[in-house]
Amino acid sequence: MKVRGLSLKLKIMMGVGGLVLAFGITVMGSIHRGLSRMLKEELTRRGVTIARVLVVPAEDAILTDNQFALHQLFRETMRGYDDVRYIYVLSPAGDIHAHTFPSGVPKGLAQVNAPAVPVAGGFQKRQISTDEGRIQDIAVPLLSGRLGTVHVGMNEQSVRRRIALVVLGWGVGAALMLGFGLGIAYWLTSKLAQRFSHLVDVARQVGEGNLDVRAHDDLGDEVGRVARAMNVMIDDLKRSRADLIRSGKLAAIGELASCVSHEINNPLNTMAVCTQALLDRAKSPALLADPDFEAFPEYLNTVNDEIFRCKTITGGLLDFARHKEPRRAEVDLNDLVAHTIPLVAHRAKQAGQTIVFQPAAEPVTAKADADQIRQVVLNILINAVDHNAPGGEVRVRAERGADRVAVSVSDSGGGIPPENLRKVFEPFFTTKSAGKGTGLGLAICQKIIDSHRGRIEVASRVGEGSTFTISIPCDGREAIRDA
Repeated sequence: MKVRGLSLKLKIMMGVGGLVLAFGITVMGSIHRGLSRMLKEELTRRGVTIARVLVVPAEDAILTDNQFALHQLFRETMRGYDDVRYIYVLSPAGDIHAHTFPSGVPKGLAQVNAPAVPVAGGFQKRQISTDEGRIQDIAVPLLSGRLGTVHVGMNEQSVRRRIALVVLGWGVGAALMLGFGLGIAYWLTSKLAQRFSHLVDVARQVGEGNLDVRAHDDLGDEVGRVARAMNVMIDDLKRSRADLIRSGKLAAIGELASCVSHEINNPLNTMAVCTQALLDRAKSPALLADPDFEAFPEYLNTVNDEIFRCKTITGGLLDFARHKEPRRAEVDLNDLVAHTIPLVAHRAKQAGQTIVFQPAAEPVTAKADADQIRQVVLNILINAVDHNAPGGEVRVRAERGADRVAVSVSDSGGGIPPENLRKVFEPFFTTKSAGKGTGLGLAICQKIIDSHRGRIEVASRVGEGSTFTISIPCDGREAIRDA
């Protein structure tokens, strides 16, 4: 039967309570049966012992026809044992000679319906139902039966009282333990229900679009593992949403950049041709002799330089807009970085800086597009040199992991403020002075690394420098995921 509309706490409490109750009933039933059997056996042993103690003096009294001594023996025995209800002697002919019944022998005692059951040990036992309850009738032969049998009636009422007291004590203890167990179960289920309610609330907030919420995962149990898995899922969703938004932005920017670049390149080409023609004519001695023309060559050179700077920008826009699939081949990053550093060495030397390369001890090979990865490393090296402190050092390191290869470039410059760390890979964002950067370099780098299913990351502290790390999978297929 399915229970609907009940809270998890109530369901657990009902289940725990039912199990504990069933266990308690089973245990109490077993205790009752075992205790009853044990006490009845003990009552039988006492009856047999009492009857055997009476055998010898009863035989002497019967043989000497001393009825007074026989009655006296039975009365003394009755006074010594509370659970003995009667004692009598039954002759071989079935007549009762001596007894302890105060109002005479009960009618039909010797002919009760319950038959005597032979038991090993030289005695007989039978159960008799009376107004006072059930009685064990123990019969032991006198003089091997020739003088009849002595019967001792053991009242089971005392046994039942003892059983009731023991069961009551056990029942009270079990009830207290049940209450304590239910209290503990209620506390535990309340805690568990609170943690599940927290997970449900986190899931609801995530469904509403809040990806900054975190599930509490401070415990190492199953619920804690679920919370940690949920946090990983939230991080993946957050990263996927950011990647989706970024991809949309990049697609829109790329389409716009492609259109604008093509539209601007045509007039720029015309302007470049014109400025080159004017610069050629400006070399005429006649024009150079005119004082009013003295500044014209300088202005023309400035215009020509700016035109080609614009063409560089539009070229970068076109590179950013183009989607070029990497042509993967086996590449050793040790060799690639070693051959890329000389391209920046002159720039570093002019700035009074040094570039230190720490290659990996073993080959750092991966399936990648060597030209594209070289472009990424070159761009990051140029950025490091441009942002490094005068006379500083740029450190380059290659390393190999279990399933990835990585190159890190560190500088000792002023670092990147925390508010700018999230923006460094956005198109057109730059911290360089006007005219010295387009803000497309790192955006293009990330696009290339994304096409290799890798990751590019930056760690920076203001005043201490920055470290850019690119990592790509060795086989070119598995995406690198955050640890």
